[in-house]
Amino acid sequence: MKRFMQTMTIATLLALSLAGGAAAETLPPGLTAEAIAAAKTPAEHQAIADAYAKEAQNLRAMADAHRRMDSSYPEPGHLSAKLGVKRHCRALVEAYEAAAKDADALSKAHHEMAEAAAKTK
Repeated sequence: MKRFMQTMTIATLLALSLAGGAAAETLPPGLTAEAIAAAKTPAEHQAIADAYAKEAQNLRAMADAHRRMDSSYPEPGHLSAKLGVKRHCRALVEAYEAAAKDADALSKAHHEMAEAAAKTK
């Protein structure tokens, strides 16, 4: 039981770092730091904006999946309640939603950069 709780704690911390804490370091699939740094044209910035928008959509899907998992566990008195599974799911929902909000902000910023680049042509 103690080992299981330790494993759950480690898994939660890892998931939170992947979903929220490391969001600035982890790029959406298909993007590289070099591509972001080198982006100059409207099309390049729009591609980055689209990648972040898709990432936000994926993060919200993960949050929804954990929200559904949370509601599928029995109420207090069941072993899952004693192990903190519902709390684990709720923490992941919050972390994924925060990461999605950050991805939305990055998408919006790159969309604005694309518009600004288009005006300078």
